[in-house]
Amino acid sequence: MVKRKSRAKYKRTRVKSPAKFDKRSFRIKDVGRPEHHKIIVGCPKGKFDAKKKRCKVGTQVQTILEKK
Repeated sequence: MVKRKSRAKYKRTRVKSPAKFDKRSFRIKDVGRPEHHKIIVGCPKGKFDAKKKRCKVGTQVQTILEKK
């Protein structure tokens, strides 16, 4: 059996299922010290305005990324 090395630079902690968000609305934002912590945010399904490319109710955290 061959072991693969993980190339992931971040530990992922899922907060909510991505199925609950509009797939066009995901964004990655730096929080805290640059390149140390990031969050993936998205707009809940049915709340994304495609014409303005904005969320009508504000974005929510989907995943937290922490540097390994």
